[in-house]
Amino acid sequence: MPAIYDDRMEPAYAGMKADLGYDDVETYAAAGAIAPGVIVGDTTDERIVAGPGSRIRGLALHTHTIPREGGYREFDAVSVLRVRRGWAKVSAGGAVTKDAPVRCAADGTVSDGGATGVPNAVFRSGAVEVSGGKVALIELLAPFAAPAAP
Repeated sequence: MPAIYDDRMEPAYAGMKADLGYDDVETYAAAGAIAPGVIVGDTTDERIVAGPGSRIRGLALHTHTIPREGGYREFDAVSVLRVRRGWAKVSAGGAVTKDAPVRCAADGTVSDGGATGVPNAVFRSGAVEVSGGKVALIELLAPFAAPAAP
């Protein structure tokens, strides 16, 4: 079958699930503005923020009721991917290596050189150029617990 929309469609967008396989998505209240496609973490009041917070919870997914450009606002219900594959926003100027561990910046964007490692997360693609920046396919496996020191 010929590709019909190849010249008009993006291969992915930030916060998009990669496929329809088994996944685990949980919902959390936003503590502030959160863009789809960033790593999110807990706050002390059990809401989530963009970035690792006090404990990483997963990847903020795109929801069709929330504009992609504006993202989630404070108190919005944020869909968070905890298990499976999704497309994450790549840090400005950041490099991504397929099959390398995922690291995130304070704003939740990902790259090889981010300040915080995301336990049990791996890049499954290199960076892909889309309108609005770059995205990379990541695979998550909860729980997000850092391994104990040997």
